[in-house]
Formats: sequence, structure tokens, C-alpha cells
Amino acid sequence: MGRVTISRRDPGDVGQRQVIVAVDAGEPIKLEYGDTTTIDAPAGEHILKANNTLVWKKVPFTVAPGEHVEFSVANRSSRFTLSFLALLGVAPLMMTVEKK
Repeated sequence: MGRVTISRRDPGDVGQRQVIVAVDAGEPIKLEYGDTTTIDAPAGEHILKANNTLVWKKVPFTVAPGEHVEFSVANRSSRFTLSFLALLGVAPLMMTVEKK
């Protein structure tokens, strides 16, 4: 058995929108800015699924017995964010998922 930690504490995160994460077909977990969650995962190959309802990502990873795998997720603004915000009242956000 291993552990997977997913955090949303990147200083470049705009702090808007939830990021919903799940490992394989596990229960979805909603992360607000500043949140961290840790789950147990059996050794083997897995897929981290993350979305902010606009951007969806799947990241394959492997957990070895006793290993602690860590990811950082963040919502970031793009260079078009202010234009969309002014025009539509909402702005698209890019989402990043990085393995630490």
C-alpha cells in the first residue's frame, strides 16, 4: 500500500474555482485554494483525474509499496483572462497538475 497526496497551495494559483480530483474510480474530492488531501492507494499503476469544470486532465502514475506520491494542482489565469472577463463576465482558467 502507498499514499497519494494532492495539494492546492501553489502561490501562482488564482484561488478561484474548485479543483475536483480522484484517483482511478475513487470518490471525487473538491479542493479549494489551500486544501490538501491524502489517500491510500494500492501499489501499482493509477490515474489521477483532475478538473475545474472547464479543463479536464488525466495523469498516469505508479505507486510502489510504501511510496508516498505527491501532486500539486493549481488554477492559473491565461493572458486572455482579463479580455474574457470584460467581455463575458467569466474567464477561462488553465489548470496545471504537477508531480512533485
